[in-house]
Amino acid sequence: MKLAMATMLLLASGVFAVEEPESLAVIRQAGGRVRSVSGGIEVSFHLGDRQVSADVLSHVAKLPNVVSLNLKRTNIKNNDLRHISQMHSLKKLHLELTKIDDRGTQYLSGLQKLQYLNLFGTSVSDVGLQELYSNRKLTHLYVWQSKITPEGISKIQVQLPELKVVAGVDLDTIQVPDPNVPESKPTSTLKFVPSSNLADAPHSRGGENIEVIFENKTEKAVKVVWIGYDGKPKVYGQIASGASRTQNSYENNTWLITTLDDVPLGYFVCGPVRALAVISD
Repeated sequence: MKLAMATMLLLASGVFAVEEPESLAVIRQAGGRVRSVSGGIEVSFHLGDRQVSADVLSHVAKLPNVVSLNLKRTNIKNNDLRHISQMHSLKKLHLELTKIDDRGTQYLSGLQKLQYLNLFGTSVSDVGLQELYSNRKLTHLYVWQSKITPEGISKIQVQLPELKVVAGVDLDTIQVPDPNVPESKPTSTLKFVPSSNLADAPHSRGGENIEVIFENKTEKAVKVVWIGYDGKPKVYGQIASGASRTQNSYENNTWLITTLDDVPLGYFVCGPVRALAVISD
């Protein structure tokens, strides 16, 4: 019943042709999620059972206008990516924490609309990075804890001058182009937890790349402080009274709000989507 309803909704939205529900069924049975988003289709397996076969990816490739594909932590192999090479509408691809190495990137060079690629925690090296030189629209690349070196990063940035490479936890430089989320409207609101004790703010944990829009509704300026994975605070900026700040972050990250004199006022813990964080008295 759920499959039929999902198919009807996607058909009604103009995403699928009548002859394509079989692919949708195969993807859903493998733990995948398919949804219509702004600009096309988003397919995600990172919340499923993480067992994704080459056959399942072949069905993903049959879907029209897939703009975002999330294979984070799945068991995909290098040769499985040959199916992704046919997805010419793809703009955003998550391959982080998979066993992909240099043999897999050869299948990505033909994705001329690709803007975002996450290789965090893979075995891709400078050799595999060379396969991406022809991806002229690639602007955001994540290589933290891969085998890619600073020299390899410098070389690809010569080929792709607009490319921003994130090689570690650097929230100042992370800007995630997301074709699925309108820039103007956050999709969630974070809960502000009042606290005057720094120790109350939990350590940040990793997750999906997101944005937080902080709005300062108090009568005084405040500081925005990231609580690191080791629990150490790092100041990211100030927000004047009545002003706002769009901050790059990760799901499960903690943001502490303090006075300009470093007195804690409370904190937010990020969720999985772009969100609004209202600072109030």
